[in-house]
Amino acid sequence: MKRINFFIFLLAATLLQLQAQNEIDALRFSLVNPGGTARFVSTGGAFGALGGDFSTLSTNPAGIAVYRSSEFTITPSFNFTRVGSEFMGTSEEDINYDFALSNIGLVFAFNDPDQLKESGWMGFQFGFGLNQLANFNNRRIYEGFNPGNSLMSEFLWKANRETNWASSQHPNTFLDNYTTGLAWDTWLLGLDSINDTYFIDMPNNVLQRRITNTSGSIRELAFTMGANYSNRLYLGATFGLPFVNFEEDYTFTEENSTGIDSEFNSLEFGENLKTTGRGFNFKIGAIYRATDMIRIGAALHTPTFYTLEDEWRTHMKSNLVNFGKRESTSPRLLSEYELNTPMKMIGSLGLVFGTAGLLSFDYEYADYTQMRLRSKRDLYTQENSNIRNNFQAQHNIRVGGEYRLNPIILRAGYALNTNPYESGINNLEKTTISAGIGIRESSYFVDFGYFITQYSEDFFQYYNFTGNRAAPVNYDYTHQGFMMTVGFRF
Repeated sequence: MKRINFFIFLLAATLLQLQAQNEIDALRFSLVNPGGTARFVSTGGAFGALGGDFSTLSTNPAGIAVYRSSEFTITPSFNFTRVGSEFMGTSEEDINYDFALSNIGLVFAFNDPDQLKESGWMGFQFGFGLNQLANFNNRRIYEGFNPGNSLMSEFLWKANRETNWASSQHPNTFLDNYTTGLAWDTWLLGLDSINDTYFIDMPNNVLQRRITNTSGSIRELAFTMGANYSNRLYLGATFGLPFVNFEEDYTFTEENSTGIDSEFNSLEFGENLKTTGRGFNFKIGAIYRATDMIRIGAALHTPTFYTLEDEWRTHMKSNLVNFGKRESTSPRLLSEYELNTPMKMIGSLGLVFGTAGLLSFDYEYADYTQMRLRSKRDLYTQENSNIRNNFQAQHNIRVGGEYRLNPIILRAGYALNTNPYESGINNLEKTTISAGIGIRESSYFVDFGYFITQYSEDFFQYYNFTGNRAAPVNYDYTHQGFMMTVGFRF
């Protein structure tokens, strides 16, 4: 597997800062990997020059113009993710399962009554439905004994940085309601009034655990029209309405497992983030049948213009020897903002070997330095500068093929998503292998697909601003999915 050095490279992006929209959020909702039908997924998504599949409405909309009959498709899927972790010599793993609707849609084909003509507009098509663009369902855990630092050593640095000791106000007036203020409320953060400084009980030698659950998806409602000219040139356009639903909930704990401190037993710090919203985009595409064997495709996607809303809160619990158990919850923070994703360009080549099968190649380009955050109350100057300086263009390659043993069809595919981060900051490169089988008859079809995506990352749980960075957690990811598409032609 590839090792991803996942640095949370700016302090604003760490779990210890007040939650705000940043470049990490922008990338999360910009990096989409269209799912959809089992045929599309099992051939690696390389259908830009072929068409005739509902998933192409969200990639190359000219694919709708290839349809010769009306069609209904639906694709339920079963997905599971295994995440292994290693932290301070301790290994853990967890598995998350979920069921999803990857695709449902209708295509109507209106053919010219004069089927004998050899040139001209041969008909037009209209289609609408849902394609899944991203799946956020995941669960990660880790555990390990940390002798070097703790969450509270970070809170201590942050509290002293926040407080204006020269002010006549009480020092805790300056603490952050979402982090250090909670530590004060739960008596994990103490005040040395003689020296005008805070103190903590356990700066290191703690047993640390974290459980992180994420859920949700991005689904796009696509409205597409297409037309076929002389059975040579196929044109299409899509108006897309993507919907975002994302939730992250994590709980971080520390324990005095060695008993070396006489006051501190344990703490718990947690966060809940919900992001919802919608957007719109436009896609145009063309497919040219140069010969009976060679098909060439091209598509252009405008940025997606999102309006998103975050709901965020944190909580903290303490268990102290002399002061018992205490708990505090932050206020609910609501914020609305806009996100523009990068424009995308797709070039495709398809080879059709008569009735024996086909082979297809897609190349996709997207420049992630073009992402932008904005709102009525915040210019996001620093965040947008970070985007320009820390991301780069991504080059995605998809290859897929079919081999026909009528009525059974065998499929396989491969996809490579290159690193969207600038070199030396991160290496978020992923590879996907897929396969499938289908049965095609004149009035119906049934397809089965499978994919596996693997990658790794080094996650830093927090930064210790006293000079020591927290040790990384090594995560290994394996995403797998099974899907079945049932379609009817009419």
